[in-house]
Amino acid sequence: MGFARRDRFLWQLRSRQLSLGERTLVMGIVNATPDSFSDGGHYDPVAHGLRLLDEGADILDLGGESTRPGGAGEVRGEEEQGRVLPVIEALAKTAAIVSIDSYRASTARLAVEAGAEIVNDVSGLLWDPEMAAICRALGCGVVLMHTRGKPSEWATLPPMTEIVPTVFRELQERVEESGIAREHLIVDPGFGFGKRGEENFTLIAGLESLKELGLPIMAGASRKGFLGGELRDREFATVALHTAAILSGTHVIRTHNVKAALQGTRIADKILAGA
Repeated sequence: MGFARRDRFLWQLRSRQLSLGERTLVMGIVNATPDSFSDGGHYDPVAHGLRLLDEGADILDLGGESTRPGGAGEVRGEEEQGRVLPVIEALAKTAAIVSIDSYRASTARLAVEAGAEIVNDVSGLLWDPEMAAICRALGCGVVLMHTRGKPSEWATLPPMTEIVPTVFRELQERVEESGIAREHLIVDPGFGFGKRGEENFTLIAGLESLKELGLPIMAGASRKGFLGGELRDREFATVALHTAAILSGTHVIRTHNVKAALQGTRIADKILAGA
């Protein structure tokens, strides 16, 4: 069995560059929400972020609003900003690379001004018409994710046909429409975001085709419901899916459990090196 050759990139962030492709980078998830689908807001976000850095995270992705279906509902921008900005300011003092997980242009701007290097927009720049222009002006790194609809609509969306070509085409359109310089972009297929359970496995099976976009790839399936089982039992499944993504050419994985992720990335990177 052959594995994908992983292309090399320099990802331009706000004030620095990241070399992508030599090894898999790990983005650790830091929730500043009371209703996160995964940890329920049980962590002090600054302390948790520092712990993830100690465990080996390359990037910290900070979110102030849960996107899980059936969550607490949309929060106001001011509330989201009140949750995340103090955490970004504290973490930025450590020289950590911080990403802001938000679809709001106002939050993205304030977060980057507070020290964030990356904007991770789960909407693919679709839910706030000002987001693309703000990201261009900020000159930050941008994670452009494929999403169908909004979380409140996911349960009623029709099944996708030809999921891999559709995700490819729509990501390509969003990249072109954004006007953001390609060196600032990384694409994410959006596992679980508007995709039904089995559709996610079809997507991972065809993930290598996204390389034709000519951009680095990020994958995040950490503890997602389509992995099955109870939330606490999804760690091994998360590592398995992320390993498959790496062997298909993924550069960055986004995860809650950095320690477990690093065990998987170490083996996957060795396989790629020997392929």
